[in-house]
Order: sequence, then structure tokens, then C-alpha cells
Amino acid sequence: MDIEPKGKVIPSKVDDYRLLLDDTQGWGGSAVTDVPDTDLWLSDDIDLRDDLIGSYYSEYQPKAYRFEEHIFLQSEEDGKMNTAYSTIYLFNTVIDEVLGTIGDEDEKKKLYAEAKVHRAFAYLKLVNIYAKQYDPATASTDLGLPMQLKPVLEGSLSRGNVQEVYDLILADLNEVYDYLPDTQIELWRPSKASASALLARTYLIMGDFTNALKYSDISLGLYSYLTNYNDLPAHNWYPALLDFGQRYLNKEQLLMKNPLSDYYMMYPSQEFMDLFDQVNDLRYTGKITYEWSNPGTNLYYYYSTNTGSSYGLTVPEMLLIRAECNARKGATGISAAMDDINLIRENRIATAAYAPLSAADATEALEIVKEERRRELAFMGTRYTDIRRYNAYDNANISIVHTVNGENFTLAPGDNRWALPFARKYIEKNPEIEQNPR
Repeated sequence: MDIEPKGKVIPSKVDDYRLLLDDTQGWGGSAVTDVPDTDLWLSDDIDLRDDLIGSYYSEYQPKAYRFEEHIFLQSEEDGKMNTAYSTIYLFNTVIDEVLGTIGDEDEKKKLYAEAKVHRAFAYLKLVNIYAKQYDPATASTDLGLPMQLKPVLEGSLSRGNVQEVYDLILADLNEVYDYLPDTQIELWRPSKASASALLARTYLIMGDFTNALKYSDISLGLYSYLTNYNDLPAHNWYPALLDFGQRYLNKEQLLMKNPLSDYYMMYPSQEFMDLFDQVNDLRYTGKITYEWSNPGTNLYYYYSTNTGSSYGLTVPEMLLIRAECNARKGATGISAAMDDINLIRENRIATAAYAPLSAADATEALEIVKEERRRELAFMGTRYTDIRRYNAYDNANISIVHTVNGENFTLAPGDNRWALPFARKYIEKNPEIEQNPR
């Protein structure tokens, strides 16, 4: 064990750990930007093409779309969960080792902080796929996640509870906040702006709208860049679409993350498309088109690195969180909520057709915010979580209905299947992992 293997680098200097946290391609492992995106296949924004089941889609996607009891066969692993825990292992390695290594002390603290923000993001994503919606009355007893906090390959994988996951996320973000720069140097490197944004998202999901408002406002005070879609050129490959540039150039991002289904064509549901002004909303005309390989069969949402799509934290999301929290304040927050909504729309609607929106009361303002949130954050990994929390906090009574070969599959409010099952292989090898009730 004292012999360093040839062709390998054992991290020993600050620069080595910087290389680990700057790996956005995943060479030799998962990229720091990769996050699971199973929830994309669960929401009401997407349709699954019947004719592509068994060929285009992976086996798990139709099963997830049908809300099946088990998404994976007895012998199969959950690749999305594997990736998430691979990145968590990487972040744990940096957290556990970097402060004791050779190099500049301030850089050590910054790397330690970055790893904690990345880990918090990963756990927030996982807990909103594989555990129940946060409920302060039951969070201390609802099954949470196996929380690995050290870079070890052995040990207990008992799940703990949902409250413990959120406590870890909040504690980590608050601990390292002062070690971070105000704004991002690279889009994948955390900053105070992105840590504030992650705190805002976390508190929003928890139903703590006071703190969600506080941290979204702090994040926007640090960084608030918006792209005006009216200024974007046509796409080289798809002239009917807009060219948003590569994801790593999208300056609206506060923290860049990549969905694992990066190049899949997402077929939007009719319900989702009906939310748009299909003539003047550039989010529709600039991103939704006919499939190039089979023209005229289905509209799809062109979703990949080439549309600048973000699966992480963005300025528009912070504007929407701030708007929602203000709308929930009642009459005193209506004006502020609509200001943020109109700021987004002014940069998304064709200039000649743009007109500011207004709301007669707080109820209408909140509905406008929710619709705008669904349009703006489409296929960015928020819709499934949004429905869960609307059902919990607003008694929204939203069901998701998917149709496959003429048969309807319904996920109703209160159904245990809102928390995805763990792959059976994991439980077979680690009996302490309790399966989600079905």
C-alpha cells in the first residue's frame, strides 16, 4: 500500500482536488455536474411515444412512466442512483481530505465548501425522488436516504429519516457559506449566489416561504443576469429554433448541472403545450419543433447541451421563487410578485407582443406564478417536486395521468408511489435498506 501505482494520481495537493471538482466530463467516473433525472419521466409535462417503447427508450423509462411497483428487474441496478452516489463519494473524498493536504489555506477552504454545496445538491435531488415530500409533522419518521458522509465503501446503509436529510443539507450550506466567492468563476463551481439559491430551493420545498424569500433575494442581489430571447440567433441545425449556445456558456446559471438523459428528445404533453402563447412565446417557438428523423409525427422539446438547458440552479428560478413567496404573503406581495414575473416574460415574449401581466388578488397572482414557473423551468427537474409540494401545502389535488397504448396510469395525491422504489438488488445485498411502501 506504500507503493503509488503507475499511471494513477493519488490526491495529495490542493491542485489535485481542484482537478476532481473541475471534472465536468466524468472521465473515469461520474462528472461533478451529473444528477439523476428520473423525475423527468414522471411529471405531467411529458408524453411517451407508444411506437418507441421497446426500441428508443431504455427499459426503466416506460416502467417509471407507468408508475410501476418495480422499475428495475431483480438483478438490475439503478444507474441514476449509482451516479448520484458516485458523485457523493467524490464530494466526501474532498470534504474528508482537502483541509489536511498541501497548499493554500484559503483554496483548501473553498474546495471544502464547493464539495459540501455539490453534496447538498445531490442529496436534495435524491430525497425528492426516493423519499416522501417533506412534511414537518412526519419528516422525523418518514424514510429518508442512506447518507454516506465519509468516503468509505463499507458500512451501514440504513436510510434514516427525511428530516435528517434536510438537516444535513441546511447545516452544510450554512457551514461553508463564508468560504465561497460571491459569484461563480466557472458555472459548475459553487458560490455564495448558488449556495443562497440552493437554500432558497430547499426552503421552498420544505414550505418555509419566509426563508425561501430571504435566500432567493440574497442570491439575486449577488447575481441576476437574464438572457433576452429576442436577441438570440436562429439555430444552425434547426433553423426554426433559437440558438441558446452550449450549456457551459449559459450565463443565467448559478450552478451548472447536467441531466443524465441529456440527449433524449422529450415529447411534451398537450396539456403542457397548451400553457403557451404558441405564436409569441419564444420558449415555445424557440425550443419545440417536429422530430427531424420522422417529420410530422410528434412535436418534441429540443433538450440538450445545445439549447443551453440547465438542470441546476438559475436566475429565473430565483425570480420565480421570490415571486411565489411574495404572492403567498397576500395583498402586500402582489406587486413584487408580478414585477418578477413580468421581468421574466419581457425577456421571453416577442417584443412586439409583450404586455405586462397583472393580478386582481393574491390567489390569481399565485396561479400566474405557478403557470410561469412551469413554462420557464420546463424539463429542468422541478415539475415533479412542484406537484408534490402543491399537493402538500396548497391541497392542489393534482394527479398525474400517463397513457400507454390506450391504457391510463394514474398517480393520485397521497399515493405511496410518489417516492420511487429502490432497486431490489440493493436491498437484497443490504437488508438494512428499507423499501418504500407501495
